[in-house]
Amino acid sequence: MHIVDVFEYAASPDEVFAMMTDEEFIERKCAAQHASNYSASVQFLGDDEARAVATRELPTKGFPDFVRSLVGNSIRVVETVEWAPARFDGGRTGRLTVTMGSAPIGLTGTITLEAGGLGTIVTYDANLKAKVPFVGGKVEQAAKPTLLTGMRKELETGQAWLDGQ
Repeated sequence: MHIVDVFEYAASPDEVFAMMTDEEFIERKCAAQHASNYSASVQFLGDDEARAVATRELPTKGFPDFVRSLVGNSIRVVETVEWAPARFDGGRTGRLTVTMGSAPIGLTGTITLEAGGLGTIVTYDANLKAKVPFVGGKVEQAAKPTLLTGMRKELETGQAWLDGQ
C-alpha cells in the first residue's frame, strides 16, 4: 500500500535536518506517540550524512482483534532514516525503513526535505507491506491510520520544537 504525506515547517531545510537528527527531538516524538518505552540514536557519517534510529514500544489497543492476535498487546517499532548529503539547494533525502517487531509488516520509502512553502516541505513517500497470506491487505489497511497519526504527531512535535517549546 502506497502512503504519501506532505507537510511544512517554518524553518530552513538545514534547521529541519538538524531537528530530525537530534536525539532529544526523536525521543520527544516517540513520547508524543504514546510509546511506553523508547530510545534514539544518531550517527553522523562523513561530513553531511546521518543515520537516525528511533526504537519504541507502542500499545496495540486500537488495532483490530485479528491484528492484535498477530502482534500482541504492544509492538516494538524501529524507524531508521539514512540521510544523504544536502543537495546544492539545501534539500536532502532520507531512506526510511520501519520494522514492526516480529510482525510480517514493514514500511520502506523516502523522506524528502525541500525549500518551499513556509520554509521546508517534508514529503513522506513509502510503501507499507504486510506479508500475511490472504489478510495482508486488511493488515495494511489497519496499520495505515496508525502510521499517518504517527507522522502527524511528528509534525506537531516538530512545530513545537522549532518554536522553542
